[in-house]
This record gives sequence, C-alpha cells and structure tokens, in this order.
Amino acid sequence: MSKRGEAAPRHVDWGEIRHRLDVVARTLAGDTKAPLEEMREILKARARTLAVPLDREREATDEVVLFELSSETYALDARYVWAVFRLTALSALPGAQPPVFGLAAWRGNLLTILDLRQVLGVPVRDLTDLSSVIVLGDERPAFGILADSVGRIAAVRREDVREPPEGVAAKRKYVKGITGDAIIVLAAEMLLTEHTPATGRDA
Repeated sequence: MSKRGEAAPRHVDWGEIRHRLDVVARTLAGDTKAPLEEMREILKARARTLAVPLDREREATDEVVLFELSSETYALDARYVWAVFRLTALSALPGAQPPVFGLAAWRGNLLTILDLRQVLGVPVRDLTDLSSVIVLGDERPAFGILADSVGRIAAVRREDVREPPEGVAAKRKYVKGITGDAIIVLAAEMLLTEHTPATGRDA
C-alpha cells in the first residue's frame, strides 16, 4: 500500500515496449521490412482520407440539360429528362392556367405541354418559334416543356448556382438559381410537384 502523497505506480505495457525495441533492433540491423509495412498502411489510410473530398466533390455536381428559350439559356436536372422531340403539332387547351398550354402527340399518347415563358417573365414570341419539347418526369413521363432549341448535357457545380437577382423570373419558385455564365437553373422538382398530379395521366 502506497503512502499518502505518493503517486500510484503506473501500469507498464511491456508488450508495447518489447515491440518498439524489436523494431529499433531490426532497423539497426538493416531489416526495414517492418517499418516499411507500417508506413504503407499509414499511406493507405491517408489515401482513403484524401479520397473523401473527391467523392463529395462529385456528389456536389449535377448533370443538366441545357436549352434555349426567348434568347435565354436554361438548365434542367438531367435525372428528370426522359426525352426530347421535335414539335410538329400542338393543340391549345382553352382556359388552361399558365404554364399549362396544350397537348401534343408523343409515342401514341397525348402529352400535356407547358409554356414557361409567361411564368418566367421572358418575352412571348410567336408559338412557331418553339420547335422542341423536353419531356420531364420522375418515375414516368409527366409533361413536356416548350423550348426554342435543346443543347448539350453539361455539369454544373451546386456551389456555383447563386440566388437569382430580382427581375430574373416572375415566379422565382421555378428558378433554383443562376450560374456565373448566366445559365438559369430551373427547379425541376417544383415543376413536377405542381403539375404531375394533374398531368401524369396523360403520359
């Protein structure tokens, strides 16, 4: 029993001490196999750690489909784009509330067509200028969006999408943001949430 005021004896890990002495002895003898193997394990662990930010970087990038509408460039999340087709005929729906405009034949069915120009606050020109349709949907095609033309698929970093300035869109709920090169990223989820229940039966 130790006297009052004296520190209690510490537990000595003789196994750890023997291991360290063994490594030192082998290193002095020219056998560096053990230290090299330990170093390789450390480097592997560091590599796994450094790979995490790269994975997060990939997750922070979205693939989008670019399209033109009234001289502006817009983007839609490619996950929700089912198809793009050339518009040949369009029947208007009298009394429909924007952005719902009409119906078009697609793959043997009638597809509801949205005209986003009015709700986005862009100039409304003649309907014949809109020659393409982008088919959007989640689990199945839900409706089509009119476009002047449809371009390529691009990658957009989420951190590069900024809050749009005032006046960019009449209904900002349909706009997710705008990139540094003036691409307006639309909120496909919002469009689907608001219009799929009424139009999903048409696809």
